[in-house]
Amino acid sequence: MNPATIHVMETVASFGLMVCLTILLKEKKVVKQDDIPVFARLMTEVVLPTVIFFQFLRYPPSARHLLPILAMLLAGCGNLLAAWLISRMLGFSRSTTGALMIVSAFGSSSLLGYPLIQYTFPHDPDAMTEAILISELAVGLPIFTLCPLVAMHFGETPGDGASFRKTFVQYLRSPIFIAVVLGIGISLLRIPTQSPFVAPLLEAATMIDGTLAALACLILGLQIRVESIKRVLVVVCISAVLQMGLQPFLAFSQATLFHLGSMEKQVLVLIACMPSAVLGPVFAVRYKCDGHLASTVAFANILIGAVGIPLVFWFLGH
Repeated sequence: MNPATIHVMETVASFGLMVCLTILLKEKKVVKQDDIPVFARLMTEVVLPTVIFFQFLRYPPSARHLLPILAMLLAGCGNLLAAWLISRMLGFSRSTTGALMIVSAFGSSSLLGYPLIQYTFPHDPDAMTEAILISELAVGLPIFTLCPLVAMHFGETPGDGASFRKTFVQYLRSPIFIAVVLGIGISLLRIPTQSPFVAPLLEAATMIDGTLAALACLILGLQIRVESIKRVLVVVCISAVLQMGLQPFLAFSQATLFHLGSMEKQVLVLIACMPSAVLGPVFAVRYKCDGHLASTVAFANILIGAVGIPLVFWFLGH
């Protein structure tokens, strides 16, 4: 077992301990379920945009990042198609089909992926740049575009062009997307990072960067609710196999086909095997596409990821 795989296992175990600590704090009333919106806004409007912007400033992206982005996008679309085909074969209802597609195609690349990449490749800053580009352009955009379309099509509440445009515009106006655009644009100026005007900002960004993993674990721990998943066990198993089996395999195959380097391949595999994105169930609930099923499966995938992510990385990441 190579050092990178061991580091992934250690990181996932550490995340698990942090999440368990959060659950304990929730039981002790130190933190509450009602705190989730505050922590979530802090994550999406302050921490992630700051990390993304200054990551690009330090380590500007290049054209070689395009192939991993394409590989991740195709892998996600492949999972969408596979979930639809399996649902047709098993005779699932329209709402169950939509829910399975939503929670099986695109993973939690920001909430879990960034901290995992950060701690798996602590001495390779280019890995974080790679992860951000893959996550925001090949996972983030599809979540905000394809997932609502799927939920609208298979749900009980029909969507219209205005709803889709509103969702898409909200993403374009989000601090995360703005940070990606500004970060890439300003990185082209090649501003000296040792400048007395820039260095203090980078130091402040480093401090914020250190809160990323802890905040992610805090949000996850507060979201977890203990409930039975026996009713949806079949759907959970299918989703887990697609999310942490087929998708990383498709990403790995393309990485091999494109002759990507070892680091690029490992980052791609890690991002590809992330458990379900938490935004998927939000769209399922919004358009009455079996939101309860989507939420339960997403929660189960997060638990399965504690074992699934290290296993997938061990098989494919080296």
